[in-house]
Amino acid sequence: MEFDEGLKMRLLLILLCVLSVSLFARPINDGNKLFKNGDYAGALEKYMKAREAEPANPLLFYNIGTCQYKLGNYDEAKKELESAVRMPDKKMAAKAAYNLANTHFRIGEKSAEGSERIAAWRESVAYLKKAIDLDNGFENAKKNVEIVQRKLKEELDKQKQNQEQNQDQNNDQKQPPLSEKAKEVLARALQLCKDGKYAEAKEMLENLIAEDETAGQLSGHVQRIDDVIEIKAGRKPKAKIDASNTDNDLEVI
Repeated sequence: MEFDEGLKMRLLLILLCVLSVSLFARPINDGNKLFKNGDYAGALEKYMKAREAEPANPLLFYNIGTCQYKLGNYDEAKKELESAVRMPDKKMAAKAAYNLANTHFRIGEKSAEGSERIAAWRESVAYLKKAIDLDNGFENAKKNVEIVQRKLKEELDKQKQNQEQNQDQNNDQKQPPLSEKAKEVLARALQLCKDGKYAEAKEMLENLIAEDETAGQLSGHVQRIDDVIEIKAGRKPKAKIDASNTDNDLEVI
């Protein structure tokens, strides 16, 4: 049977596409196997090879960023995952936002300056909320919001204490006045406390502190509300923060 030239060209194009997909898929699959075995450097090498064929593939931004995170290269991980967050698939974008939030959390942990830790952890909270917006059933993201907000509150408390200790020597370290938004949220939170809705008031103030730079001085209110909640529940004060959950769900696709 003879084929016309048009059909031959179509068959050739299909063959080339199949070939290119198989050549591209193999490095990704090999990389995924290495990643699951804990060989993150080897997996990264495979993903970088795959990128030569598909430089704009969003899966590679995600996988490379996740490998860089596992290797402790947080700046490189951040760059890759920022691109992965823009994936059109919401579930995948949520995982990328989650991993990016974890990256900002670790950057904060490694920062020597309190202001840098606060900035990094605020970014972490923002990306965790983005992950939840994209995938409302993302339980690990919901857990980590609480973890990071508590770390952020501790750091803000520490900064506030340092400012109070140095207030006589350096008046420039005074807290900025509360923004109008912060004043409104504080008033609503205090009313909730009067109504006995302590958990709701605490969450409202924690969200405010994470988003508004002028609200750091309200961390004392959060602590007092938390104390009331613990006492009413008959529990002892919370133990030291366990941040191990921030590594959960760090997988490749």
